[in-house]
Amino acid sequence: MAVCGTAIVNYIIVYKNILNNKKHLMKRQIKKITLISVSLFLVQVFSSCTKEVPPELKNTNKSNITDQQKMPDDSIHRKYLTEMGHGTGKENESGTESVGDKTADILMKEADEADSKYTESKSEKDREECIEKQMLAANFLMFEADLPPKDKYKPALVRYRRVLQLDPKNTEAAQNKKQIEEIYESMGKPIPN
Repeated sequence: MAVCGTAIVNYIIVYKNILNNKKHLMKRQIKKITLISVSLFLVQVFSSCTKEVPPELKNTNKSNITDQQKMPDDSIHRKYLTEMGHGTGKENESGTESVGDKTADILMKEADEADSKYTESKSEKDREECIEKQMLAANFLMFEADLPPKDKYKPALVRYRRVLQLDPKNTEAAQNKKQIEEIYESMGKPIPN
């Protein structure tokens, strides 16, 4: 800041000298000198009053990302990563695609296991348990999961459809399936298979 003050003092001195010698100089010369002195003043002010960018901000090398610098694992950042082409697309231990919500992943895994058990045994008890687990997973996805709509409605729809295959008279599954299909239609998007 001291340099800026010095520049202002220098400008005032030069300008006073010009005014004192005004009688002896022609108008054209006064304009040139004024223009030059104003230009020099502005150059001195702008060049001496700039701040240096700290070196840590200058580093644009993005390959040095540490674990502490990674994005948090929440719905906002998962949505950003999905939009940028870095979707969650992870699979959990059971082979079911992870949607990014731990509770939803657990419920989906349990529903898939119950479905596999029913497929093998075809018992009424296993069918009822499969329906219960599928409904639990689908309802959690649809109403409680902390996920963007495009990450939760499709797996919920798949599970409601499975419930309706096992129990075509299940009104809750039919209503929720219809609601998801209406959401897709209202957004002008095709209903997923």
